[in-house]
Amino acid sequence: MRLGLPFPLGRRRLSAFLVVIAVAAGIVPLSATPAFASARFHIECDLVRHRQVDPIVSFGRRSAHLHAFFGNTGVTAASTYTSLRRAGTNCNNKADKAAYWIPALYQNGRLRPAVAGHFYYRGVHNRLGVVKAYPPGLKIVAGNSHATRPQSTRVVAWSCQGSSGTGRPTMRDCGAGGKVKALIKFPSCWDGRRKDSPNHKSHMRYATRLGGGSRGCPRTHPVPVPELTVAIVFPIRSGSGVRLSSGPPYTMHADFFNAWNQTVLKNLIQNCIRANREC
Repeated sequence: MRLGLPFPLGRRRLSAFLVVIAVAAGIVPLSATPAFASARFHIECDLVRHRQVDPIVSFGRRSAHLHAFFGNTGVTAASTYTSLRRAGTNCNNKADKAAYWIPALYQNGRLRPAVAGHFYYRGVHNRLGVVKAYPPGLKIVAGNSHATRPQSTRVVAWSCQGSSGTGRPTMRDCGAGGKVKALIKFPSCWDGRRKDSPNHKSHMRYATRLGGGSRGCPRTHPVPVPELTVAIVFPIRSGSGVRLSSGPPYTMHADFFNAWNQTVLKNLIQNCIRANREC
């Protein structure tokens, strides 16, 4: 189809103009993802075990509640970056020795181990070319284990296996044969100095929305890093009778302790996120 435009358009402006036409014509939904939505890489890691330890929040001692661990196979209460690097991993990319954990999930008092763990590292910033790798040993906690009401779906959401873009603040009924999926999103702006902070959050910030689907980092946290989304699938169809070890389902949260092979991590960021490719 030829468009008789009364003025010349550059490639980017022409693309935006065509999107507007498509939306107006009902060809694509208003919620269509931006062009850089493909800038990501995906890691799969199985459940390792349940243990009542948390080397970020409760270093060297028993943690307040039971956790489900994914990825690194050697996590203890006293894990350090060095000890994690020496341990193994069950991730499909063996360079990923990061430790990921969430509170354990129970249904009707019975522990229900997760059946799948997916970890998405996305480029969401307006300038993909400046996204940096996490520093070695970076520690982050996302979500609030002491929440008293459902959290923002920009941080914690619930969906179903096989669904995308349908995160809700509370669990939905996924139907016969369906499985509930928890989504926890980590901040993607680092202060450039600290690898941890007293509350395990203030050295990081969530990116600010700039419009057009892109985001940027505040001056206080100027270093853009990948936006990590943890997606954990459980063998339950709904939230009926569900409770987390930390409390009600709205207390969902997740921890990330970076122990990646830094060379491989930087290559993935360069070849996937900076190149605006899905890997």
